[in-house]
Amino acid sequence: MLEDLNNAEDESIVIFHVCAHNPTGCDPTQEQWQRILDVVKRKGHFSAFDSAYQGFASGDLETDAYSLRLFASQTNNLCLFQSFAKNFGLYGERAGCVTFLTDTAEEAAMCQSRIK
Repeated sequence: MLEDLNNAEDESIVIFHVCAHNPTGCDPTQEQWQRILDVVKRKGHFSAFDSAYQGFASGDLETDAYSLRLFASQTNNLCLFQSFAKNFGLYGERAGCVTFLTDTAEEAAMCQSRIK
């Protein structure tokens, strides 16, 4: 994965699974997530996170949110797509949310105007 991130054009949009990667079930270690973040920051990539299985990988919601919290603490622009179907037992309901972390109030207003 690091090779792909390094070879991607600068300022690309990259989608990550927060945890319990589908279909492999393999998750990067905390050290690997840090190396991934280093590349994302150096290349100016925009990170989008898919979180459909929080709590399924480790059995703990906080532990499974490690990658998202790491990126949110060190970057100013990211997106989270969160499904509640599996971890809240709302199968078939298509329930979830999308969250944007932006660098400025102007960026936040622009995101809000496009998703309303």
